[in-house]
Amino acid sequence: MYRKLFITLGCGLIILGLFGIAKASLMPIKAIIGQHYLEVAWQDSLKNNKLSKPWKSADFYMIGELTVPKLKISRVILNSVSGEALAWSIGRVTNLVSSSKNGPIILAGHRDSHMQFMSKLKIGDKIELMMTDGVLKTYEISNYLITDRPELKTFSNKIKMNSLVLTTCWPFNSSTIGTKRYLLIANEYKISLHNSMKFNL
Repeated sequence: MYRKLFITLGCGLIILGLFGIAKASLMPIKAIIGQHYLEVAWQDSLKNNKLSKPWKSADFYMIGELTVPKLKISRVILNSVSGEALAWSIGRVTNLVSSSKNGPIILAGHRDSHMQFMSKLKIGDKIELMMTDGVLKTYEISNYLITDRPELKTFSNKIKMNSLVLTTCWPFNSSTIGTKRYLLIANEYKISLHNSMKFNL
């Protein structure tokens, strides 16, 4: 009698264990498949110079790609910072500094996933950005800020019109949601003609 009971309990634990493993494996598999669809949609956006969705039900489009050469990583940029969008990648925030269309590019993402790399960047590091026009621009990190307010308009005097701003929650190792934000400000990097001529000699 006890033997049958132990066998039944053992089988039950095995089944629960397998179910737990399957459930835990589902998220990484989903993430890998999702990133594949994002990359395909981004390449389609570049090829056809139009906004593409990774799947029909998505509430976002691919609008660019961010690359960090130092860390050898890249992120597809989405046109939204909705909950669904940020679950898959980083998104572009509606410019709060200026109403101008030529204002800074502000990108946001979760600190524990797609923007986790921000903790490894420092002033002087380079960031590459390509939008759907296919033009590759390089930016150099020039400053960082930690703020208690999510609104970026407070720092309009520190952010240039052609800047690239990366933002995520702060601190990085916190598990609670708060109002603090970490900002990296990067300006477009241009090699001077003098340095270029000197290098070619």
